[in-house]
Amino acid sequence: MRWTSYTKEKAIEMISAGISEDEIAKTFRMSKSSVILLKYSVVNVNLETLKCEVCGEYLKQITSTHLKNHNMSLDEYEIKYPDSKTITESRSQKYKSFKHPNKGKTYCEIYGEKEANIKKNKISKKQIGREAPFLAGTGITGTRKDTGIFARSSYEANVDRIFAIENKKICGEFSEENKRFILTKNNGEKITYQPDRIDSEGLFSKGAFLEIKGYMYPEDWEKICLFREQNPQLKLLVISKDEKYYDIDYKELERKYRNRIQLWEDQYQNYKKNPEIYQIDYIEPSEARFFRENYLDFVSVSVKEEHLRFIAKKCVSYCSVRFGKKTYVDNIRLVFITDRRPKSRISTGKYFYEMWEISTHDNKKYYITNQEKTTLFYCYEENRFLELSKFFENNNNAELKYGPKSDLVFLNINKDLVDKFERKDILKRIEDIFSHRAIPYSVEDIKLVYKEETKRGAINNREEWEIIVDKKDTTFKLTNFGNATAEYNLIEIIKDS
Repeated sequence: MRWTSYTKEKAIEMISAGISEDEIAKTFRMSKSSVILLKYSVVNVNLETLKCEVCGEYLKQITSTHLKNHNMSLDEYEIKYPDSKTITESRSQKYKSFKHPNKGKTYCEIYGEKEANIKKNKISKKQIGREAPFLAGTGITGTRKDTGIFARSSYEANVDRIFAIENKKICGEFSEENKRFILTKNNGEKITYQPDRIDSEGLFSKGAFLEIKGYMYPEDWEKICLFREQNPQLKLLVISKDEKYYDIDYKELERKYRNRIQLWEDQYQNYKKNPEIYQIDYIEPSEARFFRENYLDFVSVSVKEEHLRFIAKKCVSYCSVRFGKKTYVDNIRLVFITDRRPKSRISTGKYFYEMWEISTHDNKKYYITNQEKTTLFYCYEENRFLELSKFFENNNNAELKYGPKSDLVFLNINKDLVDKFERKDILKRIEDIFSHRAIPYSVEDIKLVYKEETKRGAINNREEWEIIVDKKDTTFKLTNFGNATAEYNLIEIIKDS
């Protein structure tokens, strides 16, 4: 059934009288969901909705977000429609009575230290590998010791240093000369804007305001445009790496000055990583000094090889996520290494199979291995040693060179043939098959014995390759005569003796 004008009117009267949805549904032979839908679509039933005077839409609350669609602020709406409410009485009372019991408390205060660490570690694990959020801020804020000027980012601090080395005066954000401007947006809304710096003595342009941006947010560019429109007598220069916006290219400044300025800030040396050389009145704790002098990125400075540091950092990352603490690696030792999996499957990946023992500053041991897949190194705690070492039982070759191999490693193909043979895809396919099947011969030569063009759209032509190995009574054929020309199969041929 459907609502008629008469039944709808009566149902609304019953809803307003507080009669239950079940009773109304039985009375009019309607479903309960129809009654509920009617209840929340009716104007001002139980005073739960309000009418927007601009568009006529009924809402639980008229918010600034909704009014943006009408190019109007909440203050402007209240001035224009003084008799119209923006929030229902019931909703207002709910906001007043609502008190969150955990507001302002830390995880430790809510759950206790042990449970808080577990929850924080779970959150950290989910973040591993994720990209930084779009428009995420990266500025490092503080007053630098060498300039004495407050900077909101490394870019600003470096620009201050450029003025210092050129012996030119610059006015900071909070100087008396650098006032805050009031700007008017197209919809009449008033906003304020304060430039980052003033070029007092004309290093770039005398008296010009400077806006220094690592990333240009849309609202920042809007303010810059409004400033230029409403203050045409004033000059504003943008310093940035983004060619869409800059008047002065920060990359050019970087190339010109970074080698001349000892305290130039970048990703390796900055206010956050090296507080002792940037922060005013900074007194470095003795423990912090010990770790700074003896460890680089939490790994002992005695560990210098690139691959060893790569392995050690796996342990540092694991402890950071698993335990939520900083771990300092003292020593790293190769325990096992092999070029093949058990049952003689040779590694064709980027690395051989390795197992490393990590000793940390807090006298704990961890093991790093890539036995699951050669390109993936995982960290394990000490109690997993016996389980992990089974992979290397009777399968260890200490003479192998650890670390990454070249992109194309051919263990089963003659080196001279590798150098002269152009079809590297064929070589790679042969190498993979020989390695995975543990075929104990070395490939001496490869010849194309048959070729047939296929229909349009096939990945390869139909081909048959003869593979000559160092055992004279055996040859192999590599063909892709199946349903998919991209798939090559190996056929072993034993000659009659």
